[in-house]
Amino acid sequence: MKVEKLTLDRIFDRTESLEAPLFQRPYVWKEKENWDPLWDAIRNIADKMVSKIAFRPHFLGTVVLDQLKTSTGKLHVRQIIDGQQRLTTLQLALAAARDICVKLNEDSYSKAFRKMTINDVPLSESPDDVFKIWPTNADRNIFREVMNAGSAVSVRKMDNMDHGDKCLVQNAYIYFSDKFDEWLGQTGTEIFHNKIDALYLTMLENLHIVVIDLDESDDAQEIFETLNALGAPLLPADLVKNYLFHLAKSQKSDLLSLYKNYWEKFDNEKGYWRKEITQGRLKKPRLDIFLNHFLTLMRGDEIIVTQLFSAYRDYIEQSEEKNASKHMDLFRSYADIYKSFDEFPKSSREGIFFYRLKLMDTTTVFPLLLEIIKKYNNKENNKKLEQILIDIESFLVRRAICNLTSKNYNIYFTEIIKEMRKMNNFSPDDIRKYLVSQNAEVSRWPDDQELKVSWIETEFYKKPGRSKCRMVLEALELSLHTDKTEEIKSEKKLTVEHLLPKKWENHWPLSISEENPEYFKIAGYRKHLLHTIGNLTLLTKSLNPSVSNGPWEKKRKEILKHSALNLNRSLPEIWDEDSIQKRSEELFKIALTIWPRPKSDS
Repeated sequence: MKVEKLTLDRIFDRTESLEAPLFQRPYVWKEKENWDPLWDAIRNIADKMVSKIAFRPHFLGTVVLDQLKTSTGKLHVRQIIDGQQRLTTLQLALAAARDICVKLNEDSYSKAFRKMTINDVPLSESPDDVFKIWPTNADRNIFREVMNAGSAVSVRKMDNMDHGDKCLVQNAYIYFSDKFDEWLGQTGTEIFHNKIDALYLTMLENLHIVVIDLDESDDAQEIFETLNALGAPLLPADLVKNYLFHLAKSQKSDLLSLYKNYWEKFDNEKGYWRKEITQGRLKKPRLDIFLNHFLTLMRGDEIIVTQLFSAYRDYIEQSEEKNASKHMDLFRSYADIYKSFDEFPKSSREGIFFYRLKLMDTTTVFPLLLEIIKKYNNKENNKKLEQILIDIESFLVRRAICNLTSKNYNIYFTEIIKEMRKMNNFSPDDIRKYLVSQNAEVSRWPDDQELKVSWIETEFYKKPGRSKCRMVLEALELSLHTDKTEEIKSEKKLTVEHLLPKKWENHWPLSISEENPEYFKIAGYRKHLLHTIGNLTLLTKSLNPSVSNGPWEKKRKEILKHSALNLNRSLPEIWDEDSIQKRSEELFKIALTIWPRPKSDS
């Protein structure tokens, strides 16, 4: 066999057809698992190219091809033994780029992309010979239609676009078309021309594939079965382990001692470290997620999840310290800190912080927290740690209540790491000053006035979401505990309840009839108020439905009888719009004590 590492230019520049045999499965790649990582890799390289930042080409894996005998004068054909999904996706992405360039009147680039997607075979007897990739039988008709459609608009109009997984070929094309269109932005500008050139060069020259060409002596079926045999693939963290131990061996270190000191724990706790958990749109083993956070902290840069091992290798090669033992020690120490995030006592300030962070579904702050917990999680610095956690929590909660985006938190918290490293310090005051100093929409820390407006007006049950809403109510309840009140620990999860029910018409009629022109205005105001914080509380799952839509007198009596929460002890005898508004304002005063914000960076 012949093995070469090739760019897409060299793979698709040839006049030939790469054909999938009929026994292979149809196209199954999907957005979260496959298209997103590929687009992240393309965009990462293209962004760095535009910004003139050094980068490494992205490795897309291996494909295996088998030579097929073709008659003289016929198009040369090679069979895809392994890699059909990858090659089909790349052709759809290249076709999307080609058609976007046509739409934007970028003729030179559209012709260049067309050369990567179309065979020039004027004497061919089969019209399908024009395609560089010819997928397995099940996808050929739709692949032909998509590749010839000419635009995302035409693809969206195809008949079977609502058939779920049956339209993955169309959706892949549309996905990359939309991503390219959005990323390129406004035409006619200098940045646009730089971007379109970077996109072309990225796809042409900086996506690498190892191509294994079989010859007549190789058994294609045996190789196919070996490549697709059952077995757990190596995690990026496994590759890191192998790399470090290989380095340690070259440095003549005691490998057994290194394993017992730094890596045996990962293997003994594999149920924890190899468990797949969800982070954002990805579901990955916990060890790889930690590796991502660790590298973000060490490098002060966003890491592409598909490039974890190469990013770690670059980190070692570029660092002044090359001793494998010291790098294992560093990796192990931060891994222990990461695991401690799940081990703080639930009632501790740290435990409460991480619980609330989980309900807010925010993990992009973890790289920063690795350094903070390492530096301050001790008796001498407990107050400093508490200040940082309160500030970060206040920043996140206030933004959630004010319905501000969390889209770029990964970039934002990476910037904090960079700034703190410049000062060689992660002090509570410096972190607070940085948080307060930001005024951009994606990074500002809402002040008390902005928070109050959103607190009073926001329909908590809808906008921040139920988990965030419950988190806020639980925080209010916890804050109401004093030395004179016993702390109630409920083993049953509490649920959010509307005091004024969503179906209020039977027992909560308005004082005016529907004939009155003001009726619908007042009813609309009531429907708005019922989702605001003043109308929400916490009840047990069994109590909630039993009182839900009843009249207030009975509902209040049952709540006071069965609920031990301080949040419910002061409910008034009359419950109307004014009562809801008043309770919202009272709870806001408590919220300011839970999530304070300095008046200025001074």
